[in-house]
Amino acid sequence: MPIIMTARYQVRPNKLDMCKQAVKNLIEYVIENETGTLYYIATQEILNPYAFLHMMIFQDDVALTMHRSSEAAERFVNIVYPATIDPIEFKEYQEIAQNPNFLPK
Repeated sequence: MPIIMTARYQVRPNKLDMCKQAVKNLIEYVIENETGTLYYIATQEILNPYAFLHMMIFQDDVALTMHRSSEAAERFVNIVYPATIDPIEFKEYQEIAQNPNFLPK
């Protein structure tokens, strides 16, 4: 069963560009190396450009563990976590319905 998660955080204004680059680097790594990460999008809030929301779908626990233990995730953590105003808020969700054309089951 897929694991659906979000991560929400806000960074300090003077760390914005550095954090955006860390996000881009992480997603590049995910695209190239994580076949078990079925979906990953990082968004930046329009009215508050220091606020971010990541939405992720992992194939299973193995894929989530591989993502969390990757060198790219470690680099992201080392850059972004110290730049946040409050701790990153992670939430996990269960699927109740989906567009069958969006992601493979």
